Amino acid sequence: MPHDLPAAARAITRATVEAVDAARAGDLEAFTRATTDLAACEPEQVRLALGVVVRDLLEHLHPDGLAADDLQDLIRSCVKRVFAWYPQVDVNALVIVITGALGMQEEEEPRYSPANIARHAPLFIAELLSQPRPTLSIQQYLTAAFQQIRTAELHEMP
Repeated sequence: MPHDLPAAARAITRATVEAVDAARAGDLEAFTRATTDLAACEPEQVRLALGVVVRDLLEHLHPDGLAADDLQDLIRSCVKRVFAWYPQVDVNALVIVITGALGMQEEEEPRYSPANIARHAPLFIAELLSQPRPTLSIQQYLTAAFQQIRTAELHEMP
C-alpha cells in the first residue's frame, strides 16, 4: 500500500482491497467485515475513489465505448456471480454505483445509504476485475484513483 497516501485514503484502499478480494472469493464473513470498515470511512471520499475505479475499469474494458447492453450484461453477470453467497445483492444499488461513476446521477438526495453503496461498489469492481481483458490490480486502480483525485483537487484550488 502506498505510504504517501493520507491515512483516510490508506483506510479506504485497505478496506476496498479486502472487500473486493472477499467478493471474488465469495467469502461473506470477510466481505461483511471489509465493507463495514469501508462504510465507516468518509462517505464522500469513498464515493469519489470507488467511482473513479469503476469508471477507469469500464474504460479499460470497453475502450471503444460502452453501450447499455454492455452494462446490462455486466450487472446480470455480477448478480449471478454473487447471489449464491450474497443474496441481498440489489440491482438498483449496482445501477447507482455505475451511474454515479459515470457522472449520470441526477438525484440530489441519494436513495441508498453510503453503507449500501460501500457494499455494492466492491461487488461490481470484483465483477469488472473478473472480465477477460487484462487489467491492473485493484490496488493499482485505487492508487491511480487517488492520484487523479489529488490532481483534480490541485487544479481546482484558486
